[in-house]
Amino acid sequence: ENKRMSTPTPPHAGRSPAKPWYKYPWPWLLMAGPAIVVVAAFYTYHLAATRNNPSLVTDDYYREGKNIALQMERDEEAERRQIRAELLISPDNNRAKVLLSGNIEPNVPIKLLWLHPARSEYDQTVEMQQQGSAAAAANRVEYAAVFQTLRPADHWYVRLEDSTGKWRVQGIWYPKRGNSLSLMPMPQPVAPNPPKTEPSS
Repeated sequence: ENKRMSTPTPPHAGRSPAKPWYKYPWPWLLMAGPAIVVVAAFYTYHLAATRNNPSLVTDDYYREGKNIALQMERDEEAERRQIRAELLISPDNNRAKVLLSGNIEPNVPIKLLWLHPARSEYDQTVEMQQQGSAAAAANRVEYAAVFQTLRPADHWYVRLEDSTGKWRVQGIWYPKRGNSLSLMPMPQPVAPNPPKTEPSS
């Protein structure tokens, strides 16, 4: 009896051909996680580079560091002279009236400084104009100042000082709390200095 010769059937015969890998969903699912992380990182960088607000990031660090470097002797001199000031800012934030009291030298010009908490380019220094004499108002002198309209800010550092640099009085103005402000000697800057050691007796 003759044996019939049969051809072996390939193992993949009758099956549909395999699809390329990119047509399967699971490779894309595996790659989606790292891709999302990369996109989020670039988006965060874009926000930091284009929407960074220095007044929110640095806030008072610039101004506090500058205050620490200033000489505290001027505050002590203002305290010895009992110098105080009442400041009234106009509603449009470009003029001010100042009532100054204490032992003030009448012929020495007085300067008004507006110090922005974060941006030094917004700072202003103007010389005030005396409106009356000290003798006529019991050693209380009225001054007036005109300056550029203040930029919007949560607060401003305000300082009065004589042009010779002997004394200064200062304070912090919060526009939302009103348009008046009291200025006085500050024995410590906004960021306090290390405490002084008392000499042992």
